[in-house]
Amino acid sequence: MVLPKVFVLVGCFGLICSQASAEDDFTASFRLRGGFDSNPQFSTGQGAGGSAFIAADTALAAGTKADGYTLGVAAEANTTHYAQPLLTPSLGGKVILRGSIGDDDLRLDFTSTIADTSTYNLRSTDLIQSVKGEAKFDDVKLFVTAEGGRSSLNQTNAIFQDFLPQPQQYLRGTLIPGVSLVRGKAELGASVNLSVRHYVQEFDIFGYRRDNERIQPFVFAKYNSDAVTAFVSISQLYGTWHDPDFTNVNRTLFDASLTWRAAPFRTDLTAWRRASETTFPISPITIDTAYSAKVSWNAEPKVTLAASIGYAASEYLDSPYRARTLTFGIGASRDIGDGLTLGADIAYAKGSLISGSDATALVVSSSITKRFSPLAKPAKTDSGSGA
Repeated sequence: MVLPKVFVLVGCFGLICSQASAEDDFTASFRLRGGFDSNPQFSTGQGAGGSAFIAADTALAAGTKADGYTLGVAAEANTTHYAQPLLTPSLGGKVILRGSIGDDDLRLDFTSTIADTSTYNLRSTDLIQSVKGEAKFDDVKLFVTAEGGRSSLNQTNAIFQDFLPQPQQYLRGTLIPGVSLVRGKAELGASVNLSVRHYVQEFDIFGYRRDNERIQPFVFAKYNSDAVTAFVSISQLYGTWHDPDFTNVNRTLFDASLTWRAAPFRTDLTAWRRASETTFPISPITIDTAYSAKVSWNAEPKVTLAASIGYAASEYLDSPYRARTLTFGIGASRDIGDGLTLGADIAYAKGSLISGSDATALVVSSSITKRFSPLAKPAKTDSGSGA
């Protein structure tokens, strides 16, 4: 069952609400969305066709801070169900637990992540534990992150016309040492990602060894002010695979984002190229690239208009296969008070599938979102001794 998992997270959210105090940081939201999707599986039109849908999204973040330590939790869950019974419902959820000991000069951070996704073409689970140590000497910051994880991945496959009989499961270990220079609102640094992946089964169902080791040096820069938030990193991924049929990887990757706030406008730009795991038979990994731009305008104090454009591409290494998608969207929202917001959106997508066929989709939806404010202390009563 899909929905009970979502309600488990909602129940956790209610439990945290009941235990939080005025000194604790807390924020949460719940969104109910419905509409029509002309191509939910983004196929050539030979599938189940379009369908009305209803979706629910919930998210929360809560934490507490005291001298020498911080504790926090963040959780999110989403589910989408379609009126067309042939369409597979989708479900996603993530829980992140964070803890920190120390101060800005010397700090140790702990992060535990559990994530799960189930859609018509992807089933994945990730369990990740990381520990980061950070020390600051005047303007110089030294840091090192150690991370371990276990992942399960299953994707629909052209050979089986469905999911693999069993998911691919692997263990991952990562070490990331680095150094940066911090000056005012800016930070410039360098690091290197050293990682190893070991699959539970020596050979996958197609007979390939997928174990590999990777070295990925980074340079990065950050800037944050009231008007501008910017980040950019450039790295070179060197990957060595144990199977002779997989070509070793040597690719340049990047990650950049820019937010510019100039009331009543806000502009968000992102661009990234990353390596992603895959179960595709003849590819060791995919190289995914995405660009997006969004502009929002507070036309009135309680009315926001937005427009966006995005481009995404996936390259399956060691093969000629590519997939590309171009998306456009417009939307409007209105704050109706008491933490409630009404929204309406139209999105159009056009792309080329891995098979080379073209696909299009039009999604029209409306939504209502409820945001929860931080909890306040109960009002104190005056216990005077009136006559």
